[in-house]
Amino acid sequence: MPKKHLIIVESPAKARTIGRYLGADYDVAASVGHVRDLPTKELGVDTEGDFEPTYVTIRGKGKVLAELKAKAKGAQSIILATDPDREGEAIAYHVAEQLGYTDKNGRFQRVQFREITKSAVQEALASPGRIDIRKVEAQQARRILDRLVGYQVSPFLWKPIRPGLSAGRVQTVALRLICEREVEIRGFVSQEYWTVTAHLEKDGEKFEAKLHKIDGRAFALESGDQATAVVEDVRELPFRVTDLKRRERRKNPSAPFTTSTLQQEAAKRLRYSAKRTMSLAQRLYEGVELGKRGAQGLITYMRTDSTRVSAQAVSAARDWIGRELGDDYVSGAPRYWSGKQQRGAQEAHEAIRPTMVELHPSEAARFLDGDAAALYELVWLRFVASQMAPAVYDTTTLDFGLTGARTGRGYLFRATGSVVKFQGFTRLYMEATELGDHRRLDDLDPLPAMALGDVSTLERLEPKQHFTQPPPRFSEASLVKALEELGIGRPSTYAQIISTLQDRGYAEIEQRRFTPTDLGEVVAKLLVKVFPWLFDVDFTSRMEGQLDRVEDGDLQWQRLLHEFYPKLQERLQEGQEISEDIVKEIFAVEGETCDVCGRPMLVRFNKRGSFLGCSGYPECRSTRPVTPADVPEEPLGSDEETGQPIHLKIGPYGPYLEVGVGDDSKPRRVSIPEEKDLGDVDLEYARRMLSLPRTVGEDPDTGEEIVAGLGRYGPYVRRGKTFANLRAEADMFAIGLDEARRLIAERLKGAPRVIQELGPHPDSGKVVQIVSGRYGPYATDGSVNATLPKDADPEAFTLGEAVEILAKKAARKGPRGRGRRRSG
Repeated sequence: MPKKHLIIVESPAKARTIGRYLGADYDVAASVGHVRDLPTKELGVDTEGDFEPTYVTIRGKGKVLAELKAKAKGAQSIILATDPDREGEAIAYHVAEQLGYTDKNGRFQRVQFREITKSAVQEALASPGRIDIRKVEAQQARRILDRLVGYQVSPFLWKPIRPGLSAGRVQTVALRLICEREVEIRGFVSQEYWTVTAHLEKDGEKFEAKLHKIDGRAFALESGDQATAVVEDVRELPFRVTDLKRRERRKNPSAPFTTSTLQQEAAKRLRYSAKRTMSLAQRLYEGVELGKRGAQGLITYMRTDSTRVSAQAVSAARDWIGRELGDDYVSGAPRYWSGKQQRGAQEAHEAIRPTMVELHPSEAARFLDGDAAALYELVWLRFVASQMAPAVYDTTTLDFGLTGARTGRGYLFRATGSVVKFQGFTRLYMEATELGDHRRLDDLDPLPAMALGDVSTLERLEPKQHFTQPPPRFSEASLVKALEELGIGRPSTYAQIISTLQDRGYAEIEQRRFTPTDLGEVVAKLLVKVFPWLFDVDFTSRMEGQLDRVEDGDLQWQRLLHEFYPKLQERLQEGQEISEDIVKEIFAVEGETCDVCGRPMLVRFNKRGSFLGCSGYPECRSTRPVTPADVPEEPLGSDEETGQPIHLKIGPYGPYLEVGVGDDSKPRRVSIPEEKDLGDVDLEYARRMLSLPRTVGEDPDTGEEIVAGLGRYGPYVRRGKTFANLRAEADMFAIGLDEARRLIAERLKGAPRVIQELGPHPDSGKVVQIVSGRYGPYATDGSVNATLPKDADPEAFTLGEAVEILAKKAARKGPRGRGRRRSG
């Protein structure tokens, strides 16, 4: 029998949590994200008219809509409770439209949950509203803008680079920032400079004073001779205190997290990607089983630009601080953090905070996997600390004024120290730092007690050489910060922007910093050259402001598109044929000419990487591999068996080792694994790799030889035509006969090997395992299998990461059939 009220949310986890709070009259169902979107194989926008979009049912969502329609048929009210942002509003609208929604239909109600707690759900249901059509229009305008750019600009990349590449209205600007930072680093000219540090001692306490000024002015010591001259001038002088300043400094806590600051801090402190952070935050928001407490959302809505917090939450935090730490640690007045916001911030939202301050992270950790528990602790600490008293420091500055014995010049050495007078909020929480951040008061050492006229013992003077450093490459945290400061995209889109750049091979993360790939650099150069205004930082920022105006009702969405599209169309027509001059300018390689016709060689790309191709194509089809700077032209050495030289080379399919075996035979080659740093490829490594395949032994049951080697899908062992994957490159050289036989036997039986058992799935309760399969390790809950990312360590993979990739795989699985299924 149909229930009286049907509540529709996005996710099954959110549906289960809310369902536990409500009585038998309520049925809670999930749309599992968007149900309608623009078609995948056509533009889907009426550019000749008023930009009306053509929406189709997303593949696999026909069954979901059918179930929702069946549940809605007898319901008195249909309550749309999707997330309180533009995407959530659009999901609510499209679901409602499919269920017969009209403005006059009183059955449809809209509620928004800022947190998933029983009281918040009941309060929202008591005062329902209507769908905010302005939010829907703002989301629709963004979707159409992105479609127009992506669908019509991407083909400009196909002919000069390679088919299938894509451009993005916002992601290309983010890529541009990464590439321009790389150009800045490459063009940076390091300058030498020297510092002079006095190592002093007073009453058994050692400290340092640095040369701060010469003759009362800032200075630059550009050589060792200049630094040595300073040392010789002051070596014999007494270091007497000529000025002393003491002051009390207070440091206030930071505001509770917004989406952006949460991503930044999680990247610095926990080394989570923005994508990982948002996935974990989503789970914490939607609800977790807390034993006797039941299901509960642990944090407020995690897509927010606002730092505002409710009076009730502030009171709860202040009560906890006073009870657990003492009244001295409570801030003098409540902080509601409702002042200046980021551009586009929505004051209706709260900051990201715990829903229950009384749920301490140590207690919550009993119900969460390690990654989720760490993120909850971060949110909890930041919020509670935001209501604590300032940290108080006593800072001391000691100046030592000296007159040079040889030159009479004035030298000022300065020592600065700091002592914690009162911990305040730092007792609970300290922000993480990374390269490029300013030094904090907490990082300063204390100085000995001294008075004017006191003399310190000079132990030694240290002149030290330094070189100016280029700006650091972007980390995830600093890239998110830059995007927010420049107004590019919105915090809720940063995770998708960053993951898209990596997924498309435009940028890589090395040592936690973004480096553009060769492909990413040429994509950015070409797009910026052909569409300079479209991928301009200021233009992209202004467009975000225009979308905010649509949401505010100050600008009609069609008008926004009518102002944008003619300019895009004009540039599309002008750029239909990218001139040869532009291609040569972007893709030319200095000093590289064709061996056949003598024309310049250009960098070309295929799915396997880059190579050099003649600019005279198609008349001249000459190609050759790209040889990076770290690939030596000289041989690494000689092969022990044949005496032939061993060369490291780069081919269209990646790096490989090659050794000749005689005039009449083909050279012997072996690929180098992708994860191997070419700088670490030496003669010893080359000889080991060229010894492959290695004979492991003879199988006593079959008499067949078992070998270990490196193939298309990575390291393996093989007996006859039966292959079994190995987990690591080192296993090719270490695996013994018994282990190799076992792996082959498992492969023949089709029995995968369990690498680790992670525990129950938080939604289904099924046991999640990491399993070694034929094509590499994968996660499984017995129903869905999902391949692990290429760079993942199967033995270190966490339950949270496994749940995430299983959910994505489940979302991609659509109905199967012999024919195509029409959408609409």
